[in-house]
Amino acid sequence: MIAPARPTHRAVPAPAVAALVAAWLACAALPVAAGTDAPLLSGHESVAAGDDATGFLINPAAGGLRYPDELLLTLTDFEPSGRLYRGAWVRQSIGLSTSIVEGGVRTYGVTFHGGTESMRAGLGITTLRAPANGGHTTDYAFGLLAHPRPWFAWGAVADHLTRPSVLGVRFDRDYRLGVAVRPLAILTHASEARAAMLTLSADVADDEHAPLKASRLRFGAEIEPVPGLLLRGSLEDHGGFRLGIGLLGVHMGYHGSRAWGGDDRILATTHAVSLHSGEDRTVLAAGERRIAVVPLAGVLGDDAIGGFSILDGGERTEPVRPIHETLERALRDPRTRGVLLELGGVTNMAQLEELRPRIARLREAGKPVVAYLEAGGGRGDLYLASACDRVFATDEALFEGLGLRAERRYYRGLLAEWGVRVDRSSYGRYKSAYRNFSADSTSPADREAIERSLDVSQELFVSAVAADRRMDRARLLAILDGRHWSSADLEAAGLIDSVGYREQALATLGAMTGLGARPPTVDLSRAPAARRAWATPSPIAVVYAAGAIDVGESGGDLLMGPYMGSATVTAQLERAFRRPDVRAVVLRVESPGGSGLASNLIDHAVQRLKRETRKPLIVSMGSVAASGGYYIAAHGDAIFADRYTRTGSIGVLTIKPSFEGWYAKHGVREDDFERGRYMRGTSFARDWDAEIQAHADSSIFDYYRGFVAKVAEGRGLAWAAVDSVAQGRVWMGEDARDRRLVDAIGGLEAAVAEARRRARVPEGETIRLAEYRRPQGGLLARLIGRTMSGVWARTFHLPAPGGIYYLSDEAIAD
Repeated sequence: MIAPARPTHRAVPAPAVAALVAAWLACAALPVAAGTDAPLLSGHESVAAGDDATGFLINPAAGGLRYPDELLLTLTDFEPSGRLYRGAWVRQSIGLSTSIVEGGVRTYGVTFHGGTESMRAGLGITTLRAPANGGHTTDYAFGLLAHPRPWFAWGAVADHLTRPSVLGVRFDRDYRLGVAVRPLAILTHASEARAAMLTLSADVADDEHAPLKASRLRFGAEIEPVPGLLLRGSLEDHGGFRLGIGLLGVHMGYHGSRAWGGDDRILATTHAVSLHSGEDRTVLAAGERRIAVVPLAGVLGDDAIGGFSILDGGERTEPVRPIHETLERALRDPRTRGVLLELGGVTNMAQLEELRPRIARLREAGKPVVAYLEAGGGRGDLYLASACDRVFATDEALFEGLGLRAERRYYRGLLAEWGVRVDRSSYGRYKSAYRNFSADSTSPADREAIERSLDVSQELFVSAVAADRRMDRARLLAILDGRHWSSADLEAAGLIDSVGYREQALATLGAMTGLGARPPTVDLSRAPAARRAWATPSPIAVVYAAGAIDVGESGGDLLMGPYMGSATVTAQLERAFRRPDVRAVVLRVESPGGSGLASNLIDHAVQRLKRETRKPLIVSMGSVAASGGYYIAAHGDAIFADRYTRTGSIGVLTIKPSFEGWYAKHGVREDDFERGRYMRGTSFARDWDAEIQAHADSSIFDYYRGFVAKVAEGRGLAWAAVDSVAQGRVWMGEDARDRRLVDAIGGLEAAVAEARRRARVPEGETIRLAEYRRPQGGLLARLIGRTMSGVWARTFHLPAPGGIYYLSDEAIAD
């Protein structure tokens, strides 16, 4: 990037050379008009205040802040020397620029920029080519732009880093430093748009060899009295001043500005037009109303987690966060007047329960929501659709399996035929994980727990849907008997409103919103809002703990599928608690448990970090937070669970497969040499005898006592009180609350609200969550699960013989 500077050589060049030098000053990436000290672009030019393409042409670090992509075209008339044409294309990490002066002088520039929200850096490289074999030169500029606070910014630019020369004229290095403030953003309750209504800036510029008293000062201001109308101006210490205006549409803008000298003589006038991908909020788009289309399908989860496992198959979870953000955007966006939910087989009732309040808020705000089921659906689709204003399904849509079913298969007989035996020890009448490998049938305790889970799940669904649809419970229960149902059947029963197609669902939304039979639609996930805030505070951190629990780094294998590693989660907790700006931490748990050691390591980190930082920890439970998943949550200052959450399962087990029978069947003979009576208990080649089984049972009971003691300590309960509701029993959310295993019913949003309250974050203050999610592997790892060097080691990752597991059985489906 090339900016104006004072040439070192003061000799007056020949007329032709003088013209080229003047052209240089006029067409540089930071062009100036004679008698001014900075490029004329918007009227309040500052190295600290810019956040769009005009700012990028002043500070190379400012590119890609406001819009994901932007194209800028400008025309500057210099009085009386001629015209300058400029163009710039900017996106989040790179920018290109060019300029042409009448007479043929051209510049070409590329800028690389990036960084964090609070600090960005940019490097600009510009080449000037003069006509008629005038030669060319390359220059470099470096810029910094910092947003340490929502109301304060500073920027700095160093230009002509290599002191380039052209046509015998060498330029000194040029330095610019600026600060900017948004006074309204100091108010904690100011919205993002209100905070940006007033921006004040001050810049100082100096040449490397110029005396300090020769520094140039400029004071600027930008006022946005109504969204989309920008009034700008600046005063310069030499007496010059500038005025500018900006008109912003949704995807385009106009910027006009004029500069005057100290004698009130017009120096230059600039007209600029920009096209950008981010949507500006503006009164100029008041009539451009639309319907947001939100597709939902698959198993919802906190993260996109995929990978094949023997136990769960190749099921992949779809991240729910983009759906929450889209619905929130639809609520706040004045142009979005309604929402069409396109449901295509969406599941995970706990996650759906957390989406239903967002639909309710849209409806309360006067923005109707219509559900459209093209192919039919299951319980999850109907559960979410029932929260909407209207429900449509196509003529050939099919609804089946709307009831509930749990299956338990037992493999002891099959394994015995193969000569394989699974030795198992557990404590807790309800501790059922891996019991299907060592038993032949469902125990009374397991049957009791399964029946209770089915009853609660059924009641939650029936009560919510019957109330939403104003249906008789008996009629709804008849639909949930497992038979196939057509759209006409469900319309007659009152579960859907109309049999129709997408255009009819949209026409209904159009009538409800006054947008006509063919309302405009938008996918808000592909139409991001323009970013106005300089910085958004992050006083709340969320650490996502998803998957089975194991020791070491997070990963995945063929038995457990994706799992969380104690080392990974502990490191994320450490970073979250140690962040100076974080005042409270939320631990989001979505786990059936796993390794006892790994669970203990995570719990120890939770207690230590709470003690050392004195920051509160709030726990949010997803669809399952059981056994080890509950263990790591027990010391939370408050625990929130959804009504569909399965939690508890406070119990311990260990298993070991034995191939002694298989070896005997196949003529394999083994001699044992050991030191230690119980060493055979660790061998895959020997069955447990009664004495080893008794020893394992005694050891497991000791671990159970410790588990219960941890929960009693964390929950402030007596050991006996916890023991009475433990025993490996899985509890649904409200049952767990009634037994004081959790504190309140609510999703992640409720847990964050509690964290805000404890951190004393004002209710109306806009914040951004500091999120610590499951690390994503490289491209190859994402394609094949893990690199080939690790496949064999993890393919047959059976539970370690003698390993202690806090693991829950996830046999109940939603």
